[in-house]
Amino acid sequence: MDIKKLKEELEKPFNNEELEFRVGATSSDKTKGLALAYVQVRSIQNRLDEVVGINNWRVSYKEITGGFIATLEIRINSEWIAKEDGSGVTDYESIKGGISCAFKRVASIWGIGRYLYEVESKWYSIEQRGKSYVFKENPKLTLNQTSSIENEENLPKELKAKNIQLTFGKYSGKTLGEILKANKEYLLYLITNCKDTKIVNACKYLVKHNEIV
Repeated sequence: MDIKKLKEELEKPFNNEELEFRVGATSSDKTKGLALAYVQVRSIQNRLDEVVGINNWRVSYKEITGGFIATLEIRINSEWIAKEDGSGVTDYESIKGGISCAFKRVASIWGIGRYLYEVESKWYSIEQRGKSYVFKENPKLTLNQTSSIENEENLPKELKAKNIQLTFGKYSGKTLGEILKANKEYLLYLITNCKDTKIVNACKYLVKHNEIV
């Protein structure tokens, strides 16, 4: 089996029809929500069946305190290669949800759906439904949303990070560079609380290179 080809096939982006979205962070007035993309377990299973064959992968689970460890093995050139990752139980269907999350995480170690962790999430209008929120329109994901800081135009990394503009919170409309000058500690807040991976990575870069502690 060609390892490079296997990697490419496993890492292929999913079709929009296979993606689902949940509301992450919400705006202060609860009218906008951050769309976080994810893929269902069955789509990952289908990807494995199609790429390596139904007889060339297997998954097992080990219960630990507060969650599960998933081991996903793929047979490559007659040798079983195993990777592991875990997840805690979830608020909804705690056991089933914990197992599903563990499977998704270990699949991402193999490259399946890993790009979804680096997607630049967008804000959409939301409405309350029961105790939770739903989107008023179906979010969409396009490939040009998946570029990370390091892969954008040939600009210095620090400049690219500083040019990112917030669209939420008390510094909405301000760039990270402006926030860095006005309130360095807010970058630490974003690292902990922001759900947008691109913003988090940019803040980490600026914190590291501007001696913020």
